[in-house]
Amino acid sequence: MKTKLLCLLLLTSGMSATMAEGAKVAAADNVFAFKLLKQIAQEEPAKNIFISPYSAAAVLQMAANGAAGSTKTEMQAALGTTKLTDGDVNAGNREIIHDLNADNTNVVLNTANAIWVQKGFLVKPDFIATNQSFFDATIGDLDFTSQQSVEVINQWASEKTHGKIPSFLSQPPGEAMRLLLANAVYFKGKWADPFEAKDTHDEPFYLRDGSQKTVPLMRKTKTFTYRRGTGYQAVRLPYQDENLAMYVFLPDTNSSPEKLLAIMSGDTWQRITKPGFNEKKGTLELPRFKLDYSVILNQSLQALGMKLAFGPGKADFSGIASSMAQLYISKVLQKTFVEVKEEGTEAAAVTGIFALSAGIEMPPTDPFTMIVNRPFLFLIEDNKTGAILFMGVMFNP
Repeated sequence: MKTKLLCLLLLTSGMSATMAEGAKVAAADNVFAFKLLKQIAQEEPAKNIFISPYSAAAVLQMAANGAAGSTKTEMQAALGTTKLTDGDVNAGNREIIHDLNADNTNVVLNTANAIWVQKGFLVKPDFIATNQSFFDATIGDLDFTSQQSVEVINQWASEKTHGKIPSFLSQPPGEAMRLLLANAVYFKGKWADPFEAKDTHDEPFYLRDGSQKTVPLMRKTKTFTYRRGTGYQAVRLPYQDENLAMYVFLPDTNSSPEKLLAIMSGDTWQRITKPGFNEKKGTLELPRFKLDYSVILNQSLQALGMKLAFGPGKADFSGIASSMAQLYISKVLQKTFVEVKEEGTEAAAVTGIFALSAGIEMPPTDPFTMIVNRPFLFLIEDNKTGAILFMGVMFNP
């Protein structure tokens, strides 16, 4: 029997559920977020990394609406949604999407989903209806062998990321492609308290190999939301709407981003790390940086236990189309962009699935100094939903 291909493209995050459902899904997404970043950091040691775990989770949860049997069980375990019903996951995503896309004059935050189907390929109506209803996915059909399919998908990605990811596909997916699920996320926000450009100065940044490079360090002295944990310092830098904020974690000189990641998880983030921040006066120096990043997530997801979904003749996506189609995932790709400067932050992500037929809190004392002149971790969280939208490790700004 001829094997066919399923293709799912992730770009990031539909109407309203209950607060409990949205919070449960965000908590599950954050567990997945830390596991995913740890795994990628193991696979790409000492490399700059910037991902949108929310984008990856959202599109995989869309795909899971069509998974069955052990394939679905593995996906739920990797995504941290095993204890949630399909109804909880879908309703929670709808609430999160609705909250993230709410109009806000102080920041720009948009998420979008789309499903493209190969012309003539039959997809089960329930799969389409569920993702339309709960993920607000737009639906269309394409000839995946044509250059026009590349143009349509890239135009959508560029539009949803405000031009920051203009080229997601470089060539037509091909005749084996049957379905493409897409999720995109874009964020642009000004700091609630911007850095002054006149205070930015060139200083050395100490690289992993012992060498150093000169980078522009932004500087500010004020009362920060600060945490001194075991082996690290951290600050919370809010954007103008106050719900969205960047957290910057600086490992001590005898530690490293890897050691810090090893003690962090979605659970400790919620129970220990976030509640451990307090108001404290101090001085922060933070690099100005810009990064384009691309990663294939197959190996990472399989390491997290999502194995059957990638197996020809083993995956069960019978909730998407007839089992005769033999759909399975062949590639999960994510492309991201981030720029951090004196005024604020701009970040975007497009994730694609191509498929075939904490430390102990130490109370602050004297004013702190946190000079981020060595490798560090950072993340951007939406406090309203609790969702971690972006995460990164910066070794070389």
